This record gives sequence, structure tokens and C-alpha cells, in this order.
Amino acid sequence: MIPAEADAIEREKWLSAGSEITTMLLQGQPEEDVLEHIVTVAREIAHADAALLILPGLKGELVVEIVRGWGTEDLLGLSMPRDGVAWTALRTGRARNIPSLATARSIAVPEMRRYGPALYAPMGTTEKPVGVLVLLRKVGQESFISKDQERASTFADQAALALVISEARQTKDMGKLVEERERIARDLHDLAIQQLFATGMQLEVVRRRAARGLDKAGLIAILDEALDNIDNSVREIRSIVHSLRDPDAATGLVERLRRETSLARTGLGFAPSLVITLDDRSLGVLDQDEQVIDDLVNRFLTDDVLAVCREGLANAARHAQAQSVAVRVAVTSPQMSEDGIGRVDVEVEDDGIGLQFVSGRKSGTWNIAARARQHGGDYVLENSPSGQGAILRWNAPLRSNRTIEQEALGAEAAIDAADLPEEWKFQG
Repeated sequence: MIPAEADAIEREKWLSAGSEITTMLLQGQPEEDVLEHIVTVAREIAHADAALLILPGLKGELVVEIVRGWGTEDLLGLSMPRDGVAWTALRTGRARNIPSLATARSIAVPEMRRYGPALYAPMGTTEKPVGVLVLLRKVGQESFISKDQERASTFADQAALALVISEARQTKDMGKLVEERERIARDLHDLAIQQLFATGMQLEVVRRRAARGLDKAGLIAILDEALDNIDNSVREIRSIVHSLRDPDAATGLVERLRRETSLARTGLGFAPSLVITLDDRSLGVLDQDEQVIDDLVNRFLTDDVLAVCREGLANAARHAQAQSVAVRVAVTSPQMSEDGIGRVDVEVEDDGIGLQFVSGRKSGTWNIAARARQHGGDYVLENSPSGQGAILRWNAPLRSNRTIEQEALGAEAAIDAADLPEEWKFQG
């Protein structure tokens, strides 16, 4: 290989290595793994016998944190002197090329004198230093040249930038976490706790009046109001807990449908189509109707719509042998529906082999039917009217979150009442 080709290949390796570091951080890989990768890949590309990563430690010291290669066993944890080469490179932001550490006068760490040529590449800037990447060769080996210094410095700067961006993102995520905790605290204080406090005050009034044997009708009215407040508190706390358990709770139906169909690409081998309509109007990539749909479809129904689509796509991937799959979700608002309630219709249609050729095709879909019954809706799985493939049809009426929560509370109350001793149950 001629020198020009070898030089181009080496330059490309350094560039690719820098890009790989950025990718690793963006993918959320642990920072420790990324730092170790920086040292390993730099040593390989630079044809160094050893490589070190020196990072700021406790009390403002520079400490050897990661080592790779020949003779590094006793280097881990060493502190670099403040008048040494590592500190100079970090303060000035300039790489240092030492012909031989074994003969250099300024080397105060005895363990470093076992090496010959050395290259110190600072990571970061003088305003925001990250660390120092050190490449080492054995005594008698070829010295690093200016080209090595330039490329190693560029790589170190690129790696440092990626680390700084990753740190900023983590700080931002931590800020979001703090904000979310503050929101939860506000919700609990302003909604649930205040309501429970007010209920306690009402019950205290009941206790005092009951002690005096006064105003039976008034006591019943206060108790009724207190019970309503307790129901409301339970509902608020349940809503907050639900949002904590389900990270997608704050994400709308449209966005979750798009995410679901995108994820189905892996199992199907191709991307399914997705069509969402509101009152027969199709949604584009960004549309104000998205918020309308999210407001109409309560969170309980949203979860079931997602589950139906997921099951339909999974069945198509497992059984249909299809070339295409279409997901259609149609929301009809109460204003546009005949019953004044509104509904959501889901269809998952494929162009595969159909139901008659598949044994057990309906296995696993019983839960879809159960989800439909739970909402007072319908479900059917049949051969497609086109004569090719199968189609899953599912629908449910639209109901508000409050209505469903009230029904759930009523069901719980009925269960609780059934478990009470007979003499404790209210009559009338």
C-alpha cells in the first residue's frame, strides 16, 4: 500500500472512531464504557503500546482513571504532578509530543519513565477541560509525528464534545425529573391533601354535633358531602399513581399509534400503513385534530385501542404471510354521531393467506373481544372483503374519564359492601 493510501485510511479511522463515540453516547451507553472505548480505539489506531485516560479527581487532582496496554498495571490511580506534562496540556489546551519519557527531565512520575515516545492530547477546552488522553510507545519505538498529534487532538476534542453534550442532556433530564416531582407534589398538595384536610374538618364538625345530639339531618348532609370528597380524593390519587406507573399516560393516542406501527416494522419485515381520521377527516403528520382526538378518547380506552392494534399487527406478523398491512383508526365525535356519544373504530387488515388456511388463527384474540365488551363495543375477525387476507374490526363508544372512574368506584363500593357484616350495611 502506498503511503498516501495508508494515510487516508488512518485519517478515516480517526474520523469514524470519533463518530462512534458520539453514537454510543446518543444511544445512552454508560459513560464508563464510552471512556474505556476512547482509550482502546485510540491506542489501536495510533499503533501505541499503551494508552491512558487522565481525568479530574478528588480535591482537584488529575488521576489516571483508565489504562490499556503494555506496562500499565501500576499506573491506575496515580496522581499527576501539577507542574507535569498532563497539567500543562490541560491548562493550555494544546497537545504535547514527547520524544522519550525515559530521558525527559520534566517527568516526575517514575512509573512513566518506562516509556519512550508519548503524546498528550487534552480533551475539552481551557474553559471546560474534560481530561487528557495519553498515547505511549516503548523505548526505542518510532516517535509520534505532527500528523499523529493533529489527528489524536481532533479525536480527543470530538470525544470531549460528545461527553459535554451527554452531560448537558443528563442535566436536562435531571431537571425534568425534578420538575415532574415538583408537579406531583403540587398535585398531591393542591388536590388530594387539601381535599382530605377539608373532609377531616367536616368530620370534626360531625363529631362535635353528634356529641351534643343535635341536627340529625344536618349530620347526614355533612357525611354525604364528606364521602363525596373522599371519592374525589381517591380519584385524584389514582390518577397521579396511574401517570407514575405508565410513562405513556401523558402521551396522546395519535402519537402512540404512530409509535406502535413503527415498532411493528421489525416483526412484519415492512412498515404497515396507518390512517387516522376524525369525523371522516384524515390527519396529516401534524394536525390540530390530534388534540381533539386525545381529548375525546379517554385514557382507559386509549390503552385498549393500542392493545387491539398491537395484537392485530402481531397476529399478521405471526400468521398472515402478508405483503402489506393497513391499520385504520376512525374517531367519530359525539356531535357527529347519531347516538350523541361518539365512537372509535379500529381496523387491521392484511393481504395474506386469510383465516381458512390458518389453524388456530383466533388464538390470542379472545382478549380483544374482552376489551370490546368491557367498553360496550363489538369485535369481529373475518376474511377480508377483498377476497385476500383477513380483517380485524373493533369498536367502542366514547365515554369520559369521569364516567368510567365513577363506574369503577361504584364497582369497588359494591364489592366492599358485599364483604361487610350484614348489620353494617346501610338500608334504603
